[in-house]
Amino acid sequence: MKVLKRILLLLASLVGMTVALALGVALWVSINAQLGWKDLPDEAAPQYAEVFDDRFADVSEPALALLEAMRREEGVPGATAAVAIDGQLVWAAGVGWADLAANTPATPQTVFRIGSTSKAMTATVMARLTEAGVLNVDDTVAAHVPAPLNPDWAPMTVAQLLSHTAGFPGYEENTDWAGVYSSLRMVRQYDSIEAGLRLVDGSELLFAPGEDFHYSSFDVNLAAFVAEQASGQDYATLLEENVRTPLGLDTPVLADFGAAPDTVSRFYLIREQGQYRNRGQVNVSQRWASGGLYGRSIDLVQVASAWLDEEFISETTREQFWTPMRLNSGEVNEQIYALGWRVNPESTTRFGEAAPVRIVHHGGVSRGAMSWLILYPELGIAVAVNINTQTDEFGDFSSVEPQITRLFAEAVGRTPEGARLPD
Repeated sequence: MKVLKRILLLLASLVGMTVALALGVALWVSINAQLGWKDLPDEAAPQYAEVFDDRFADVSEPALALLEAMRREEGVPGATAAVAIDGQLVWAAGVGWADLAANTPATPQTVFRIGSTSKAMTATVMARLTEAGVLNVDDTVAAHVPAPLNPDWAPMTVAQLLSHTAGFPGYEENTDWAGVYSSLRMVRQYDSIEAGLRLVDGSELLFAPGEDFHYSSFDVNLAAFVAEQASGQDYATLLEENVRTPLGLDTPVLADFGAAPDTVSRFYLIREQGQYRNRGQVNVSQRWASGGLYGRSIDLVQVASAWLDEEFISETTREQFWTPMRLNSGEVNEQIYALGWRVNPESTTRFGEAAPVRIVHHGGVSRGAMSWLILYPELGIAVAVNINTQTDEFGDFSSVEPQITRLFAEAVGRTPEGARLPD
């Protein structure tokens, strides 16, 4: 009798555990569904590539395969990439989906938020204004803004603002507490660069201008405001007249401003289980000049390439903007940051220790999107990669770029002397 009771108790226990497990799974599925998590599609992802120069017909498919392998490995919904050589777009591709719910594929026409790659676009505007004699990088804020929102901003130079050596706090260090809340919440519409600057006008500086380096977005916003005051034009117009129109491009354009392009991607969160959900709506108008632009990979590479065209930006201005900023001490800043661009004079990560190359680049992260833009001045090659989510590490997605670059560099013999290319 005792044995029978034990068996019955064991069976009851097993049934209870099974029921509890089933309820737990059901609860997990319910919570998961409520949070909006869904599995990425099992079917083959859409892939598209276009070759604009027959010299690269043979490397198009391998490059597309690299982009798709990255997308699949990282669980990215959609990605695009583009390559320009000697100022000409030679290849563009899209893999995955721009909109999963609508089953819209990502193509070279897909528009992404580009985050801090916007800083390089603003630097392009500033370089063009420098060429035109509208302003000089040594100009102070006070030279064009007699009564800045914060008097501590007056002695800062344009060069210090564009190189993050002006002393501005970042979002986390901002002591303008009302501004901290608004800048992190990102729901309000700002109709001007100056309105966005009010998020930090009550904050203390981290250090005196030129004394140190601290990466921020507020200082680039102020540089853009200085450009507005010097030129008498708003930032949207400056972007149009100094970048898009002369280069014949559709982007970059201001995000969250007017009618959005109908090819803007949806933006997503992902997690390791191969699942995604829609990224909550945000408004990036507070940071247009520093992190609030829309862009396409095919346009970004042409903006970068235009820096090598002396009719667009002279060699003198180019090298002025590409020279890493020195602090008041005479030392180069810790990130080798120039004016709106990061510059590594001798990168060995692309072609190996035997073949260092100069790279000029910027990346960006923007609430459900990541962007990477790089230019190899001596090789005449520009590459851009954009995705509609955020990976754990920036290199998780951007590391596909040097692989793509090597394919195209080798196809035209543009590899540095002594380079040993991987198989």
